[in-house]
Amino acid sequence: MALALLPAHAQRRYNAMRETKKEFFKTEQARLIGDQILDYQRVTGGWPKNIDMAKPMTHEERQQVLNDKSRRDDSTTDNDATNMQMTYLARLYQATKSKKYREAFCQGVEYLLSGQYDNGGWPQFWPGMRGYQVHITFNDDAMVNTMEMLRDIYLQKAPFDGKLTDKALRQKAIKAFNKGVECILKCQIVKDGKPTVWCQQHDRITFEPRPARAFELSSYSSNESARIVAMLMEIPNPSEEIKRAIRGAMQWFDTYKLTGLKVVRKGEFGSPFRTTELVKDPDATTPLWARYYDLEHCEPFVCDRDGVPRRHLWEIGTERRNGYSWYSDRTAFIYPLYEKWADKYDTANKLNLSLNSPGANERGIINMNRFSKPELSCFDAIVNAGERIQDAIEKAPENPAKPFKILIRNGVYHEKVIIDRPNIVLVGEDRDSVIIQYAETTASQTIKEYKGKPVHMGVIVLQDNANDCIISGITVYNNYGSTVEKTTIHQMAIYGKATRTIVINSNIFADGNDALSLWCQNGGMYYHADLYLRCPGVDFMCPRGRCYATRCKFVGDSRAILWHDGRGDINNKFVVTCSSFDALSPTKLGRYHHDHQFYLAHCRMSKNILDSNISYAYSDKVLDPCPWGLRVYYYGCEREGGDSGWLRDNLDQAPGHPAFHGLTALWTFDGKWDPEARIRDLWYVLKYQTK
Repeated sequence: MALALLPAHAQRRYNAMRETKKEFFKTEQARLIGDQILDYQRVTGGWPKNIDMAKPMTHEERQQVLNDKSRRDDSTTDNDATNMQMTYLARLYQATKSKKYREAFCQGVEYLLSGQYDNGGWPQFWPGMRGYQVHITFNDDAMVNTMEMLRDIYLQKAPFDGKLTDKALRQKAIKAFNKGVECILKCQIVKDGKPTVWCQQHDRITFEPRPARAFELSSYSSNESARIVAMLMEIPNPSEEIKRAIRGAMQWFDTYKLTGLKVVRKGEFGSPFRTTELVKDPDATTPLWARYYDLEHCEPFVCDRDGVPRRHLWEIGTERRNGYSWYSDRTAFIYPLYEKWADKYDTANKLNLSLNSPGANERGIINMNRFSKPELSCFDAIVNAGERIQDAIEKAPENPAKPFKILIRNGVYHEKVIIDRPNIVLVGEDRDSVIIQYAETTASQTIKEYKGKPVHMGVIVLQDNANDCIISGITVYNNYGSTVEKTTIHQMAIYGKATRTIVINSNIFADGNDALSLWCQNGGMYYHADLYLRCPGVDFMCPRGRCYATRCKFVGDSRAILWHDGRGDINNKFVVTCSSFDALSPTKLGRYHHDHQFYLAHCRMSKNILDSNISYAYSDKVLDPCPWGLRVYYYGCEREGGDSGWLRDNLDQAPGHPAFHGLTALWTFDGKWDPEARIRDLWYVLKYQTK
């Protein structure tokens, strides 16, 4: 069964589960919703997340829900799951006094108690966990919400009062709350001997900050920390340790607030044409806080699904840029609470805080534009202008056990570069100032053999044994069509027969067809990010096998831009996310004449991209019957001026019905290769700002 998730279209029913009016809980509708909540409750006593449990179910849907009751891997407190259902059942019990609602609520309490570690923390999911779910989780206030419910149960605060729970269960609840406070104090990040704030999640053994999803890195986290402090300030007669924790956090909030800034959003929500920017605003009256501050400099950063921290919103893809709250004023609510708390409990040490004083950015405490360049000592070879890149490649071992890193200094290099060994990492000093330029077609090719092996046409050629190579920070230009003969015949800028090839942060230009052609014969895997591709020819990103491309800019001129050859494996695919397509004249998005599988998500297209789907290349002949049929899938894409229907979301028709956020590099390669992990490991030499 496809469970109903909770975007805007389900908001009305979703709000019913947050209803507080006593009259509502006396209605038949309230009981029907309550009975469905009971259906969804797992044998663990908890509930799964992101399901509209107020939506009426068919008989078949209910049967599937009942079949899922035995699941032990999706009970969670994430996104307010379990706590929300329990609160609803508590209100329903108070209105109906029905035993079944009380029993289900108490099972929920037992579930919450069962998940607490001996050290007082709670994970995100239990009892079945995987990956980061084992960490102590403050993210989205999961642990705070749980603790506040347990505290309110003990205090008999409505709607948790009366006979809903017995004394023994209430004693367990307050004991768990107190252990939770002890855990919170242990998790607080201490810097230079001073307590600061918290990360979204912490190690369950060491209490150190830990990452979660790819874009949720270890950090100082303002949002979750504010809720933690608010809860700590509600504890009567706080200990000196609690007072110190609150003072440290409040001082951190005041030191690292951001002033004179505002978040501007333009365009329709959900559209790839939407933009989110952090801009200067001298009239801003309320400070902002970044969601994440790095642990080294305590400076704001943002992050895409590749897990690489960036300084600016424009450096990450539209999906994460617009679909996540990177800056907010939420933390401001804590200031008046602190004033009252300090006057009552900590007068002697009360901090002088103000929402109106200059923030860290205006006081010069932090650098909002910090960008570190690689150290020269990190490279195994350096190529200066006037020297040959090929000579540096020759310095590498024939089969390097670790990456052989080559820095190419700014300059124009008129040479054909042949990579004939694995693990070569080419890094340009600046993508616009390091230019490898060569004019060549198959007919004009001068270097046809290298060390006894045939060489294909192209400016950079990766031979069949050049696996695991990276190209970054370079302009690669095959300019045959503009310097020798006006033609768009094949003019590869980069050609490859190797696999696990990464091309990022580069300009790929060609005056003819097939500019970026990675054509490994068996099981080819390729990753591209932050590329600017310009070509008047056809098929200028044309992978064979599996390819993932993100944050790329395509500019064509009259001929189809994308092409894919997925022959040999039904799971081969070409995935493009958060990218833009433009053209100098009306141009087709893409074509194929072999088995293929295209996925495009959160991509935007100008009006010069023709209003027509990717389709077969020829109308007068059939080179390949393509037995797997047309396989082109879209999500969240938009064409300027609209489309005739071909661009509508259709991921539900794709094999496995993947969610849009599941279209990742790791998914593209079926977990066999994680190029983004490789980029993170080599970020000390690859780090760059996007253009």
